[in-house]
Amino acid sequence: ILSTVTGVHKYKWLKQNVQGLYPQSALLNTIVEFALKEEPVDVEKMRKCLLKQLERAEVRLEGIDTILKLAAKNFLLPSVQYAMFCGWQRLIPEGANIGEPLTDCLKDVDLIPPFNRMLLEVTFGKLYAWAIQNVRNILLDAHAKFKEL
Repeated sequence: ILSTVTGVHKYKWLKQNVQGLYPQSALLNTIVEFALKEEPVDVEKMRKCLLKQLERAEVRLEGIDTILKLAAKNFLLPSVQYAMFCGWQRLIPEGANIGEPLTDCLKDVDLIPPFNRMLLEVTFGKLYAWAIQNVRNILLDAHAKFKEL
């Protein structure tokens, strides 16, 4: 073990990074702080935090699936589709304050497994595609009406 640890050529990069000879990234700083931390790590607390993020991601995915199922209905009035889309974006009348709009589908769930992360991004992508298609159809209808005039 002593010969392995003293082998400077193998661990030169680690020694230089710990001593601060190379500029460190934020991730590397976090890893070094975690590794050198003398306080005990509460693994149970970390596990609970990860489970909460997984639950949050599942709820978010279930909500988007519900919105996509409703968006696929052809019998919905355009005003209902518009209200549903505004509700999803948290665009509400003035005076009511329910918080900031959800800017990223991975906000507060960035530590979930890659498969779940990709599933959320793909599902949100489907909703974005639906919204863009609706806007496109409205613009094409308006263009056709202006041509008639």
